Amino acid sequence: MPVSPVSGPPQARISLAPTATVATVPKVDLTPIPKADIKVDVEKIKAQLKQAIEKMNEVARDGGRGLSFHMDSAVGGPVVVVKNSTTGEVIRQIPNAEAVKTAHDIERFRSIFVNKLV
Repeated sequence: MPVSPVSGPPQARISLAPTATVATVPKVDLTPIPKADIKVDVEKIKAQLKQAIEKMNEVARDGGRGLSFHMDSAVGGPVVVVKNSTTGEVIRQIPNAEAVKTAHDIERFRSIFVNKLV
């Protein structure tokens, strides 16, 4: 028996040509953004920080606490030391003593390295 083609609706035609129009791409402004003119007085900030640390030490001393603050340039910030007021034993230090020692060792190594190169 001969095989007959399947009857049904005719096949839809597929068009490969683009039918939609390409939208225009918005233009981008490539002019550089001007930098902000921010002036920072580092010496004034350091003086204010030193004054604040002195005030905190004064308040801690007056309160009978064994708490002291100081700036450490090798650490790059403040160091807080909590001591037993009767024995003078350091209870806690932030950052801890090992971190402060490491920062000083790195600073010393950096100065030796720079002096050798120059």
